[in-house]
Amino acid sequence: MLMIRAELLKLTTTTAVKVAVIIGVVGLILTQITLLTLLPALASGAIGPGLDTLGVALPDFGLESHAAQLAALSPLGASTGSGSLGIAVLAVVILGVLAGTSDYRFGGIVTTALAQPRRGLILVAKIGALALTGLLVGFVYAAINLLTLIISLPLAGAELLVSTPELILVLVRGTVVVTLLVLLGLAVGLLARDQVVGILTMLGLLLFEIIVQSIAQLVSGTLPLWAQIMPLSLAQSAISSPINGGFPPVVALAVLAALVAVVLAGAGAAMRTRDICVLR
Repeated sequence: MLMIRAELLKLTTTTAVKVAVIIGVVGLILTQITLLTLLPALASGAIGPGLDTLGVALPDFGLESHAAQLAALSPLGASTGSGSLGIAVLAVVILGVLAGTSDYRFGGIVTTALAQPRRGLILVAKIGALALTGLLVGFVYAAINLLTLIISLPLAGAELLVSTPELILVLVRGTVVVTLLVLLGLAVGLLARDQVVGILTMLGLLLFEIIVQSIAQLVSGTLPLWAQIMPLSLAQSAISSPINGGFPPVVALAVLAALVAVVLAGAGAAMRTRDICVLR
């Protein structure tokens, strides 16, 4: 417990980590307000001069449907999912990368190892601290999306079609998914050690998923099963609905958790076998 408190102290006193959280929250608020409130209200004429005067085609996310309302509740943002990379996703994975690399950048890993030579316990403490942080960030994300949906429904002239149990399940699964993505970023950061390398690696992996899925879908007309076993696809399926007939939410959540556990195990093995060095 003391080690987890120490790791939490590192997170709360690291400027880059706080900036990542703030950017994620502000970015999600702006994204949700724009996509779910402002643009649909402009399209329907609830606010502004209306389409006849604007003379443009504005996107309408169709909040009148049950599926659209479930998607809007996703803590990762309404625009996040297969084929897209939202600010909320970027913020949480970069948060994990920063938490995994800060010790090596600023030398904290040396004093941490002196206080606790067992590298496995250091990893457990980092996972515990990041899990708590991820749960908090996921809860804030979920609250923002719920509030945005409540505000958007009257402007769209729609009623809430999602039942209370469904709403709670989506928000809970979304909070867990945010936590898992933070831990995935932590694992990549621990493997990379260098912040720039870790961030570029994480971004490269996410962009690689989008590119590979787009090519696979163009070639085959559907999204192959192997292309769905990737973080972004699993995250979306785990929160609200399967992608192109993919995994059910519970299965997708379990697969995502297993994927994160494997990468964390690799990070733990790397921590135990390599020398401690401070990267500048």
